Amino acid sequence: MIDIKEYFCPHPACKQHGLRGSGNLVKAGTYTKKASGEKRQMLKCNICGTRFSETQSTIFAGCHYSDQTIKSIIVCTAEGNGIRATARILNLSKDRVNQIVLKAGTYAEIMLSNLLRSLKLNECQLDELWSFVHKKKLKTKKNSKPSTDRPGFGQL
Repeated sequence: MIDIKEYFCPHPACKQHGLRGSGNLVKAGTYTKKASGEKRQMLKCNICGTRFSETQSTIFAGCHYSDQTIKSIIVCTAEGNGIRATARILNLSKDRVNQIVLKAGTYAEIMLSNLLRSLKLNECQLDELWSFVHKKKLKTKKNSKPSTDRPGFGQL
């Protein structure tokens, strides 16, 4: 059972596009994937009338493999296996494994940029940078006294 508050309208022209939990979505039937036999929920936006699958805007959208196979591909590559090794381990085509890894990377990049865009930072910690600069000064100026005013934080 899915929670429709976690979904949003994927249609860019919709007034509620990208807004989760706004109450504009309703369940609109189900369908079964041919390859895996998994049931998927269809959703409908009451504002613009767009119907879409629960996997819309995810790495699972349009893939013919099961969710578990896609997760296994991502785990294998995240553990350091190459594309060919992952394909051999899971007994899949290397081209399809490559497509899924590229799609997952693109999706991760989009999600990360959306998350980072909404951050409101006031300060940035520069400890590691300062320690590098401070050590470099000690090596170059052995006889001079190093500065003790160590800035730990810098304003953005």
